[in-house]
Parts: sequence; C-alpha cells; structure tokens
Amino acid sequence: MADVNLGVLASTTLDNYHKTLSDNIFKKHALLDHLRQNDGTKMYDGGRKLVAPLMYAANSTVQSFSGVDELDITYQDGIDASEWDWKYYNVSITFSLEEKSKNRGKSQIINLLKAKIKQAEMSLSEDMNTTLITGSDAKDFVCLDTIVGTTTTAGEISGTTYSWWQANVDSTGETISFSDMRHIKNTCNLGNGGSNISLMITTQAIYEKLFALLTTTYSYNLPTVGKETKRLVDASFNVLEFEGVPVAYDEAMPTGYMYMINKDNYKLGILEGYDFKNIDKGQPSNQHVDVSHIVFGGAAYTDRRKSLGKLSGKTSA
Repeated sequence: MADVNLGVLASTTLDNYHKTLSDNIFKKHALLDHLRQNDGTKMYDGGRKLVAPLMYAANSTVQSFSGVDELDITYQDGIDASEWDWKYYNVSITFSLEEKSKNRGKSQIINLLKAKIKQAEMSLSEDMNTTLITGSDAKDFVCLDTIVGTTTTAGEISGTTYSWWQANVDSTGETISFSDMRHIKNTCNLGNGGSNISLMITTQAIYEKLFALLTTTYSYNLPTVGKETKRLVDASFNVLEFEGVPVAYDEAMPTGYMYMINKDNYKLGILEGYDFKNIDKGQPSNQHVDVSHIVFGGAAYTDRRKSLGKLSGKTSA
C-alpha cells in the first residue's frame, strides 16, 4: 500500500475545514459567540496597529451664543483615536513517523487528522477566550480587566489622565444584588456615542445566585424573552435575562466578577489573512514529523470605555 502524503492531506483538509473551524471556535463560549453573531467582530486589512476612532464628547468649546458674543476657540487636545497592538495565536498539528506508521491507509490517517484538528480547535478556543477575559501576558489580547477599568491604560490612553476614558466599576466587596447590577447597567447606557449593554458575563457561583433570586423574586417563565437571550439559549448556553439583557457564565471568569459588555463599543478586530489561517511547515531537519499550524491575528478593543461596566468583589453568599 502506498504511503499517504500526509502533508498534502493535512493542508487540504484544514483549508476545507477553515469555515467550520472558525465557527466552532467562536460558538464554544458565550462572549465570543455573542460578539460573532452581533457584529462584534470586524475585519481589518492590516496596518501597524488597530486604530479605533473614539466615541466621546470632550470638547469644551461647545456653547450657546447670541449676536456678537465671543466664541470659545480654546485649543482641544487632539486625542481622537485609540491604538491597539495586534496579537497572534498559534496552535500546531503534528504527526510523528510512528503515528503515521500505526495509522496506515487514507481512512485511518483521516480519522487521526480529524481528532488532532478537533484537539487543536478546542485548545485554541479555550486559550483565546481565557486571554480575552484574564490575559496578562504582553502577547495576549488586552483583557477585560484592563479595558473595563478606570485607572488603567488601554489603547495607549490613560484612564487616570482622561476621565472620559474610564469604564463604570463597582469594586465594593458585598453579596451580589440586582441594585448593583442595575446601577452599573444604567450608567453604562448613558451618554452619546454608545448603546445599551448587550451581555452580562459572570462566574458560575454568581450566576446560580442570580438564578435563585430570579426564581424567588420574579416569575421564572417570563412572558417575553429578548431575541439575543433566546438565540444564546438555542445555541445551548445557560442564560438568564436581567432587564432585557442576557446573563451568562464562563469558567474563565475571576471569582466575584461580572462584566457588562456592549457589542457596539467592545469588539474583536480580526487581521485579514490571519483568521485561523492554515500555514504549512516543512519537516524539521532533526525530527521525523509533519507539522501544520493554525494562526489567528487580531485585537480586542473598545472605542468607548464608558459603555462598559465591571462588578468585582461580589459574593454569592
């Protein structure tokens, strides 16, 4: 029996699987799925950095006037965009000579290839989701804890220096309550340049606390359910709804946290040509292996921090 050309087969399979791979990675986690399905991802054709025009009203020269009143021509600081470095993620699919010899024949090789692709897909999905939420390495996405902050620098702009570049944060240590959630949500929804909170994401413990509160305080089977809540439920996510906003949980969330996301002002930029691109590599000179790589390039960013919120230090007790 002739040996299967594993390199060609892997490359062809990965190229054909590209769309499914991309869909599967995004649909495994509520945050990624919510962004993908609600125009919260955006393709970029390149550039040294991702540049996001800012949505804020911070020009102090706005005034009413009559007749020949002097107009305010005070020079305004020229900050009008945030800049975000591209981040790159890679997962490799490697076959050893031993694996190849033990799985001779095209059907056996295809089964092995599918298993390795599935493993790579799950691992890449987990890592991207985790670093979106809690990434701390300089090579990771700028994580939510940094973006949804008040004193942190995000997009090369300091929240300490510019008060308009601050998210809404409640870090009081206490049991989670609807009033806490309502206050941050309503504050995020204020002002021009933003839109309403579209997703709340929290820990399993807090989610279950809210579930208990909802079943005792409100009717569990609400007469109306929001479109996005229904879509997430249909996509097999565990979801509650709070004042029209879906609430989901993720195992990557830090203890005591809840993030309030606005898909119009928080997005995942994707670098064109690196949207889970398959890159073939020749065999290393010092090993009997065949290697393929799946590469993603992109950046998590916001154009309006005031439209985002965070609760921390909350308990479910």
